[in-house]
Amino acid sequence: MICLELFKTFFLIGLFSFGGGMANMELMRSRVVGQYGWMTTDEFTDVISIAEMTPGPLGINLASFTGTRVAGIPGTICATFAYVLPAFVIVMILARIYYKYRNIDVIRSILNGLHPAIAAMVLAAAVKIVGNAWWGGIDRMSAANTNGIAVVLAVVFLVLLQKKKVGPVKAILLCGVIGSVVYGVMGV
Repeated sequence: MICLELFKTFFLIGLFSFGGGMANMELMRSRVVGQYGWMTTDEFTDVISIAEMTPGPLGINLASFTGTRVAGIPGTICATFAYVLPAFVIVMILARIYYKYRNIDVIRSILNGLHPAIAAMVLAAAVKIVGNAWWGGIDRMSAANTNGIAVVLAVVFLVLLQKKKVGPVKAILLCGVIGSVVYGVMGV
């Protein structure tokens, strides 16, 4: 029964996910953490970190991790297949339409109209992740609850990614090493 629930949940997430893993992270979090309680917010944030480090798209990795957590290998298969299925069908249909009608202004206008919605979804996900990493939840945002180390690490790695053009893999590995030293070895 849980596999059916996983399939239904991730099929709907996959059906309404536009813009990739980062854009639909809030939709996924609201279902996995909020609606079903399959993970806590902290666990979901940890899974995002792991999913970003592993090969493959973020959304598929999150579906796979959730399926494994909830129902083992059958859950992984159900959640991952369900998440990918709508995109596969939609892309096949849209590819035929796009190549046939790609020069029509209405099609270009529709695609341009989706950009602000995708940006808002990415921003909503970013706010939740930052709130959890820096304050233990956006509802706990205050100077007293601020995790200064997390803020400094985030700023340093943002600079490395944007200004120094350090690749994301190197940045993630470096941040993991520094985080293990600061939080693990030093006991902060």
